[in-house]
Amino acid sequence: MKKRFLRREFVSRIGLGTLSVATLGACSSREKPQSGGDDKQPGSSFKEELAKMRKMPRDLVMKMLDQKVDQYMQRSHHCAQSSFMALKEQFGLEGDQVFRALTPLPGIAERGETCGAVTGPLMAMGLIYGRDIRQMEDWDNYQASLVPAGSFCDRFEKEFGTTLCHEVQETKFGRCYRLTDPGELQDFQNAGATEQCSAVVRSAVHMAAEIILEDPGLS
Repeated sequence: MKKRFLRREFVSRIGLGTLSVATLGACSSREKPQSGGDDKQPGSSFKEELAKMRKMPRDLVMKMLDQKVDQYMQRSHHCAQSSFMALKEQFGLEGDQVFRALTPLPGIAERGETCGAVTGPLMAMGLIYGRDIRQMEDWDNYQASLVPAGSFCDRFEKEFGTTLCHEVQETKFGRCYRLTDPGELQDFQNAGATEQCSAVVRSAVHMAAEIILEDPGLS
């Protein structure tokens, strides 16, 4: 029987060292915060950071976000987690468990589906606009959250022509890659995966930040 290797094992076998394994994926009514750990809605920390950001020159805010994105992309090589962490830190959000939950989501488990640079910012926006477990019946809050989320997706699609991972790859690299294949994974790295994908993540994070900063309903 042919031995089946775990992803980490075959990455090690092809000698790629520290790899950008999961950057873009594969082909194919807001209430006051309540107690409750990661279920909390944005509280004083978010409000304070939002106020600070609004007083700063916008280009400085974006530069700070870029630095965070680049730092996390170099460490994690993961577009969903990097985009989420940049926004989480910039806006003082809760959500350490969200970071962990994003682990398999670039390209939705590397199937070439929704780009991680879309899912990460949407998770951050969900922490700001979303309802928690005590608000499951709050239909108005759910509907209201779709407005900024939809605006973000529209902006992303306008810039990249799609929200799908494998189609973003085609735009950036001229082709898409099956990242579960060791040879194509190495080709992806050789094509400058981290640098190219970081540019996508920076753009996505800018879009989400602009929506948050420009929303008069947030204070």
